[in-house]
Amino acid sequence: MANTINKPETGAEWSNWSGNQTASPSAILVPADLHALKTLMKTAPGPVRVVGAGHSFTPVAATDGTLLKLDRMGLVHSVDKAKKTAWVNAGARLKDLSPALEAYGLAFRNLGDINVQSLAGAISTATHGTGETLSCLSAEILSFKVLTAAGELVTVSRDENRDLFEACQVSLGAIGILVEAEVQLVDAYRLHRKTSAEPLADLLASAKTRWQTLRNYEFFYVPFSGYGISISHELTDAPASPREESDDDDAVLGLKRARDYAPDDLASRKQFLAGAFAEFEGENVIGNSWELLASERNVPFNEMEYHLPEGAALDVLQEVITYIETERPDVFFPIEVRKSARDDIWLSPFNDGSRISIAVHAYAEDEYDFFFSHIEPIFRRAGGRPHWGKLHSLTHADLTGLYPEFDRFCQVRREVDPDGRFLSPYLKTLFEPGTI
Repeated sequence: MANTINKPETGAEWSNWSGNQTASPSAILVPADLHALKTLMKTAPGPVRVVGAGHSFTPVAATDGTLLKLDRMGLVHSVDKAKKTAWVNAGARLKDLSPALEAYGLAFRNLGDINVQSLAGAISTATHGTGETLSCLSAEILSFKVLTAAGELVTVSRDENRDLFEACQVSLGAIGILVEAEVQLVDAYRLHRKTSAEPLADLLASAKTRWQTLRNYEFFYVPFSGYGISISHELTDAPASPREESDDDDAVLGLKRARDYAPDDLASRKQFLAGAFAEFEGENVIGNSWELLASERNVPFNEMEYHLPEGAALDVLQEVITYIETERPDVFFPIEVRKSARDDIWLSPFNDGSRISIAVHAYAEDEYDFFFSHIEPIFRRAGGRPHWGKLHSLTHADLTGLYPEFDRFCQVRREVDPDGRFLSPYLKTLFEPGTI
């Protein structure tokens, strides 16, 4: 067992995917099995944080203590085909789990826009896809095996250690280390994907009906264009069809070139974008669910996403668009709009009803202070809740009023980790009163 822990990367620097968060942990450790994980937990300097792909834009994984990566601890550990469930390595990447589960004829019920994250990271931040009847990924978890700060491996579910299970479903890694997760799956399925370019007015007018009638529906609005991209997925038994290589990255870089060429000439920019949309051919393809639901995103950006009550969301979207198109000619990334179903998870943004999610983006090299000064106040006035892995300025005092079970979560967190072994300075601002 002596070689089951990688040598510590002492003095190593860490940054997230976009580069807006950095840290200098005392060690970055990569255990290969549970024994190694338990061993290092006895001596690893805190705060102990676990990181996957680093796709959170908040400092949720940052620490000057120990940074753990669970990538080496396997993929699928066991499968119950009758129940359509599987125990998997919670630290495995979604992009690796999906084809591994497909080999058993199973699939995730839904996925988010990207699938490079670790399952634990997606669960812990309530990462979601889109669909009127489809919940965030956390709602598909039946049980966890959790390593506590005391080094004890505990199995939790709705029937066993229920409070701990409820807290672990969305926890930001503040409860313990999610070692394994039992996931509710469905039979592997194919989807029919269609994309089209449409005027913003048409997207807004049809959004409600499309969410009600399509399995998966979302749209992206391109600032200063008057147009957006409609994206739908429907179940199908038809055979898979050929799919051309994605040009999403080239399209985003094209939007950047339009911005850079005429940063203040908005009329010319709109004319250029209208011409580009006129040539947009869209997609009409059939393929495996996980290959179509998730996309590659290789042009780095920073992001703020809030989940809004249904009745207010589209008005909020129009207010955000008006601000950007009046005051922020530097913005070129599309605005993403999705919808998720209600759940009952303590820290899920969807725990009091389905919500519409609106995400704004800024190129990684551009400043994004306006997220906080102008966009976030719009979201908050409408009763929005932030995506836990995306930029926001909320602290404990703000969050207590947003989540009915927030204080209960904080109580369980203190009980299971009284010394704050998993509590970084950033997490203290969220879960400890009076911390700034």
